[in-house]
Amino acid sequence: MKHFWFSQPTSRQIDIKNIAFGLGLTGLIPCLLLSLGAYLGGVHRYFELSSHFKVQYFVISCIVFLLLSFARRKNWWLISLFCLTLNVVDVIPWYIPQFSGINTPSGQPLRVLLANVYSDNQRYAEFISLVKAEKPQLLVVQEINPIWSKQLEALKHLLPYQIVYPRFDNFGIAVYSSIPLTNTDIQYFTPYDIPSIFAEVQWQGQTISIIATHPLPPINREYFNSRNQQLLELGKAINSINNFPVVIGDLNTTMWSPYYRQFIRQTGLKNARVGFGILPTWPQGAPMLQIPLDHCLISPEINVLTIRTAGDIGSDHRPLIVDLVILDRKANRI
Repeated sequence: MKHFWFSQPTSRQIDIKNIAFGLGLTGLIPCLLLSLGAYLGGVHRYFELSSHFKVQYFVISCIVFLLLSFARRKNWWLISLFCLTLNVVDVIPWYIPQFSGINTPSGQPLRVLLANVYSDNQRYAEFISLVKAEKPQLLVVQEINPIWSKQLEALKHLLPYQIVYPRFDNFGIAVYSSIPLTNTDIQYFTPYDIPSIFAEVQWQGQTISIIATHPLPPINREYFNSRNQQLLELGKAINSINNFPVVIGDLNTTMWSPYYRQFIRQTGLKNARVGFGILPTWPQGAPMLQIPLDHCLISPEINVLTIRTAGDIGSDHRPLIVDLVILDRKANRI
């Protein structure tokens, strides 16, 4: 009796393979076009929009690759492999652990909690309970309005040092801290007067510059240009800082945008996610569409112990929680 692999396929097997081929082709063509378009983000904002969904393209390209492998259509299988490769190189590296080769101090880490609370959200008690449970030394709150500002006064005994800039739109911003904030400032980088908070804290014998920022979402050409201008001007401001910078905020972009990558090249910062995964934060209510908009970008002299997202607090964003330490370079000198 011949092995199945060498036997003549039955009509049922042919039908199944044709179905697999049809499904694979249906997914492959749009996935390939969007994956290629993502690399043209600097050409037009619509292409840049397509760059944010790399995880979704990766999942679809995996399924398409398996379907076309089963269908045994070599040419289309090779195209699906190309599509899969386009997305593997942008997704998998975020899950590869990073080893600094430098000793990490054993002291208490600096815990940072970032939350875009959504200005219309009224689940104040749930968010306050999260903060009390996590006990961050630094809390960055975005979309804070006067009502949220009043409610968060309940945290004053835990986080007594505060810079609170509430607004009635979606761009109020605040930094709460358990350690003194010095050299505080509010800066604006675009004609839309979107505030960014600058402050310094002392941690592990070093000065860390905290920058909390929230650019406009790129929902139209003007906002798109404003977001990009804010990132560019913010990068210039960071390059003038002599301390260890930490940028925290809903940047309204993902790691795959050419404008994000330009910002990283300009500043030399690294994303705290590296080695820990994608950790999508928005939109909270649509898991299949979630992308990583909320970021903690750090100086190379700072190490990440852990980074994770928190649960539903009633916002369209998930909070981001990061534990940071300053790398001990002196301990590695000979």
